[in-house]
Amino acid sequence: MTTTVTFRAQEDADTGFLRRLFAAVLEPVLGLQAWPERERELLLRMQYDARERDWRERYPPGLLEIIEAGGAPAGRIRLSRPLADGSRRVVDLAIAPEYRCRGLATAALTRCEGALSLTVARTNLSAQRLYARLGFTVQGGDDLDFFLYRPGTGRSCAAGLDAAQDDVLVPASRKVTPSAGEASSAAPLAAR
Repeated sequence: MTTTVTFRAQEDADTGFLRRLFAAVLEPVLGLQAWPERERELLLRMQYDARERDWRERYPPGLLEIIEAGGAPAGRIRLSRPLADGSRRVVDLAIAPEYRCRGLATAALTRCEGALSLTVARTNLSAQRLYARLGFTVQGGDDLDFFLYRPGTGRSCAAGLDAAQDDVLVPASRKVTPSAGEASSAAPLAAR
């Protein structure tokens, strides 16, 4: 099966989708399915709001995009502004469970030719396989996470860019059609 993958700027109207995406990824990790619905929704809302606030303060966005599969929202990628060394941090890459293994994460990560760094949970083996396949290597870690880095494949993401533009990314309107069976599972990288 092939899926047409497109990217568009994240908008305020995407908040509902992003909250559902956050819940779909986090509920199984935290075992929240057994919680009463009201308490589960309250906890997820508080956690989502706190995470977004923290990321805005620590990693002012250089890129916030919704990943679409066949025209439907299927995930999100958030990259930092260029860091001092010209690299960018993948602050968040999340794919809804029903859209995994369709090449969406691969398409999102291969759009940037510059150096990228990210954090992945030691328990997220499928994401680790994806990142290794895409040239990321372990640069360190702690008890919970590995710190990964991929050198640039071309121009630096910081070359001549300001926070409002990123011309080393494939234009958002370009459609990417990954091959069938291309593994792309990834969980939110900084939600831990």
